[in-house]
Amino acid sequence: MRQRLPIAFVPLVAFMAACVGSPAAPAPAPVPVRAEPSSPVEAPGPLIPGPALPPIPRVTGSLVPDLVYPPEGHLLSVRESTFVFGNVGNGDATLTVNGAPVTVHPNGSFMAFLPVPADTAYTLRATLPTGETATAVRRVRFPVRGAPRRPAAVLDTVGYPRAVTLANANEYAASDTDMVTFARPVAGGTYKYFLLPGTVVQATGRLGNSVRVRLDSQLDAWVDAPGIAAALSDAAVNDTLTRVAEAESALRPRRISAARIALGTGYTDVVLTMESRAPITVDQGGDGLSLTVYGARANLDYVRFDTNDPTVRLVRYEQVTNERVRFDVDLRHQPVGYLVLWRAGSLVLRVRHAPVVDASAPLRGRVIAVDAGHPPGGAMGPTRLREPEATLPIAEQLKELLEARGARVIMLRSTADAVALGARPIQARRENAEALVSIHLNAFADGANPFAAARGSGTFFFHPQSEPLARAVQQGMVRHMGLRDEGIFFNNLAVARATWFPSVLCEGAWIVMPEQEAALRTTEFQRAYALGVVEGLEAYFRSLR
Repeated sequence: MRQRLPIAFVPLVAFMAACVGSPAAPAPAPVPVRAEPSSPVEAPGPLIPGPALPPIPRVTGSLVPDLVYPPEGHLLSVRESTFVFGNVGNGDATLTVNGAPVTVHPNGSFMAFLPVPADTAYTLRATLPTGETATAVRRVRFPVRGAPRRPAAVLDTVGYPRAVTLANANEYAASDTDMVTFARPVAGGTYKYFLLPGTVVQATGRLGNSVRVRLDSQLDAWVDAPGIAAALSDAAVNDTLTRVAEAESALRPRRISAARIALGTGYTDVVLTMESRAPITVDQGGDGLSLTVYGARANLDYVRFDTNDPTVRLVRYEQVTNERVRFDVDLRHQPVGYLVLWRAGSLVLRVRHAPVVDASAPLRGRVIAVDAGHPPGGAMGPTRLREPEATLPIAEQLKELLEARGARVIMLRSTADAVALGARPIQARRENAEALVSIHLNAFADGANPFAAARGSGTFFFHPQSEPLARAVQQGMVRHMGLRDEGIFFNNLAVARATWFPSVLCEGAWIVMPEQEAALRTTEFQRAYALGVVEGLEAYFRSLR
């Protein structure tokens, strides 16, 4: 399952903490739907020819009904219909849930889409041909209707405006290369701006745990309160004149007095001499990067370019407004990575060179970061196969295949122990990875009908530089795994936000579907997942020639 935030996680369902499922499909009328095996007519989207899922093994163990989802005491977010899944321990059993017949697979697992019980209890009754029966009851909860809503937060402007310094929001960062302050277009919204800690900005108010700051006089953003280090002057808080003066000073445009191009080993630096750090954004488009500096004015006479620079062809700038400058960096190839640094009075945009690739062996010499998704968190299947348990052997097979093709592999998780989400892309950057692939398995949100929703393979990216890799990996997974092609998705995910290399997150299969969970226990299907990713990586690097 996908993880969004680098430090705090967003739970969707109780046992999938730190996971974000695909958007729930609208729930149809609350009538029971039998958990039939997958077929081309049950879900939209093309069925791509590929290897069939391995047969589900037969299990004839003890009859023990187990409702894995929803778990005991789960707070359901819907009241009409939702999916339930689990296992009964014996594939010869028949099963009813609240009286509705539910198909039992050979390994005893089941998936159904049923009305939410009015009495908040799911009653499972399993029966063997011998007449043996077993019953289990699971209770769920609903939000209290009519409960008083928490009063809406009110913008607090007492003591504002004031000058504040942005703090590092990533506790795993040890250098300014990795440190960042996250800013949002709206309070509590998604991340949009990735600012340099130490930047002084004007704060104009506070809404709950969010502080409104000005990137320049025409653009506001919101920073979580921990992202504010302190007022520029503690004395300014109680001294109105001093506070207002410091706040106005924070909006004074920084002067960009010079620019130069510095050719390094494997990268080219675009160096802007500035008075102090400023809010910035970097955008990608085609074969170029655009660096926008807020609260800045530029006065440049000339820029020298290196004759043999393999990456940066031209740098142009425009004073977009009185307080905003945009630098357009034209490249000789599609973007493959960049960093934004502050070095001794200069803002540095470090642009990565494309690797030299041998088309006959495109992975030879490449450095690939492989991330076995979770823990912490993760989804769980009907027979209680946990996502971290399933992603690790896939990642291990991926490592074996990559090394056989000459790549150096960085395993971001190699044991069952938890690895902090925010630390994973930082480790890959420190190892100078050229691509990052994160292996995950999908699950649904409350209310989704698992027989009407897509349940194939999908790939997620954030930066445009990662889109070609996402498309190539998606094509490889679909070809080797044989599941439906759900497409590629832009999504603001933690491991996909790294900028020094293309980074994608793969949701190769749905661990909550009985047939796919059973397949994920087999070496053959794990290898098919890994082979699809390898094929995609080969295609991506071959395209860089």
